[in-house]
Amino acid sequence: MSRHLRSVLPVGFTLVLAVIYTVPLLWIVLTTFKSNSQVLRAPNSIIFTPTFDTLETIFSAATDSIGISLAVSSIVTVSVVAIAVPAAYAIARRVSATWVTVGAIALGIFLVLQMVPQPMAVIPIYGILANWGLVNSIAGLVLADTALFLPFAILLLRPFVLAIPTELYEAAQIDGASQRRTFRSIVVPLLPNGIATVASLLFIMTWGEFIYATTLLDPSSMPVSGLLAQQVSMYGVNWNQMMGLALLTSLPLLLVFLIAKRYLVEGLSVGAVK
Repeated sequence: MSRHLRSVLPVGFTLVLAVIYTVPLLWIVLTTFKSNSQVLRAPNSIIFTPTFDTLETIFSAATDSIGISLAVSSIVTVSVVAIAVPAAYAIARRVSATWVTVGAIALGIFLVLQMVPQPMAVIPIYGILANWGLVNSIAGLVLADTALFLPFAILLLRPFVLAIPTELYEAAQIDGASQRRTFRSIVVPLLPNGIATVASLLFIMTWGEFIYATTLLDPSSMPVSGLLAQQVSMYGVNWNQMMGLALLTSLPLLLVFLIAKRYLVEGLSVGAVK
């Protein structure tokens, strides 16, 4: 393969990916600014008279759902990170041979939990929350999402803890620092990339979580994932409102991604090689 061809291939591949991802986004934006009659008459047309009626209708209807999604995603992200950071530290630290075995067993359990299909857990989760009186409540959804994403967060944070040099632990031990002091003064300050990576991914995944959101909450108080599903009925699909809602509710995710982009690139690179 010539040098010129090797230099052209990445550019061509990038352009192809750009087209693949840009065309659907452009179609979503165009459909948002069409009326329902325009969508039904010419769904693929790019020449039309734009209207803002769809966005006005969606914004007034989706305000509560967006607020619920923001609250649930924020609380779940903070809760999971607060639990996952010390859990990942405890599993990654090789204090003794016995503890290494315990950590390996815990990792195996987390991997198995990640492979369990989410629909299989809906019925037992619903039963537990019903006994606690937490069905149709934000607290119940937060607990369910926290249990769902906690194993993932621990598995993703563990490589970041392993990347911390063992010499730092040894120096802290020589200075007489306890495990709690070592965790607070050494581990946490060295995990900003890992925490930012996990927090941003948790927020995005919780924002789009659908099964628990539509099962554990009343249809009148669903987050945006459930509101999107309500645009599909037995009589048809309200395409312009669905596309407008998708556009509106993707803006917080875009903001999170732009803020955490640098941490995501660095953080996922660490997780890929450890």
